[in-house]
Parts: sequence; C-alpha cells; structure tokens
Amino acid sequence: MFRVFALFIVLTSCGYRWQPDYPHSSRPTIAVPFVKGDDDGSFTTEIIRALATSGIADVRLKSVDYRLEVTVISSTLETIGYRKDKQKVDREINRNMVATEARKAITIEATLYKGVSEEIAYGPYSIQGDADYDYVDGDSYQDLTFVDSKGFTQAVLPFSLGQLESPESAQEAAIRPLYAHLAKKIVDVISAEW
Repeated sequence: MFRVFALFIVLTSCGYRWQPDYPHSSRPTIAVPFVKGDDDGSFTTEIIRALATSGIADVRLKSVDYRLEVTVISSTLETIGYRKDKQKVDREINRNMVATEARKAITIEATLYKGVSEEIAYGPYSIQGDADYDYVDGDSYQDLTFVDSKGFTQAVLPFSLGQLESPESAQEAAIRPLYAHLAKKIVDVISAEW
C-alpha cells in the first residue's frame, strides 16, 4: 500500500496526469488558417500536427472557440562556418575560405483570437527559432574526391556521406525540424496561458 501511495506522489509531483486537463468533449477548439509567409503549407501543417498531438485542443475548420493567426515576421540566413579551399588553380593552392555551415532563423508572431471575431484572447507573441546545417559548395572536382589508401583519387558520389549536400538541399532538409520546433513553442505558449 505504501509503494502505491509513494508512486502516486512521485507521478503527480513530476507533472504526470492520468487524464488530459480537458475531457475530450469539453476541450476548446482551434482553427489554424494558412500561415502568412508559409510558401508551401509545411509550417501550417506542423502547427496543426503539434496542436492535435498535444491534446490541449481539437483542431477544426469552423465553429471554433479560438482562431490561431500566425505570421512569419522575418526569415534570415547566416553563414556561420568555413573551411580552407583546397582547390589548385594554376598549380597553386587557393588560400580562400569556402562556406560550409549556415544558420536559418525564423521569427513569427502568433495571436489567438476568440472564434471568428477580431477580439484577441491571447498574444500577440513573438517566437524565434533557428537551425544550423552543413553543406558542401561543390564547385570543383576536388570537393567531391578523396585519395584512397593506395594513392588513387576516388570520386565520391554526391549525398553519399550525408553532409555532401548543396546549400539549397541542406537548407530544405533543415527547415522541417525548424518548423516543428517553432510549432512546439506555439503549443507551449498556448498551454501556458490555459
């Protein structure tokens, strides 16, 4: 009996709940219109997924308690990593630096409105997230080759080593986790208000 009581105390003290805060029939409902600045709908999809899996609200299209309006305020790209360029030009090694790592940062504004009205229930909140990623700017044959143990030059197929991606492909691969991170932050802000 004491062990059951101790387990109950431990589970409730760490925030574990046997049921969601709202019974399924009385959970608030939220509509999520298309995010302003979301080019292909990926960010909107991540927000809907995060809300639906969090259990704090039911996501619907109409007849809702709240409407979540999200706008991308800024989207920046910054180069944060470099390497020495090993390319030989006229039998001399370049002493230039080549970019190999970047950071994508997005700032959004999220506002929760009451139903379809323009009355603000919570917010607006400014939320920022970023993601770092590596890439190779394969502008030369040397960027995609290596010398094996026998001294022969071997070509490496693009994408075979994981980080041999073009800047565009690497940025595209990093954007979905960034959207998921921002969506989780939105859910955390909403759940903190309720």
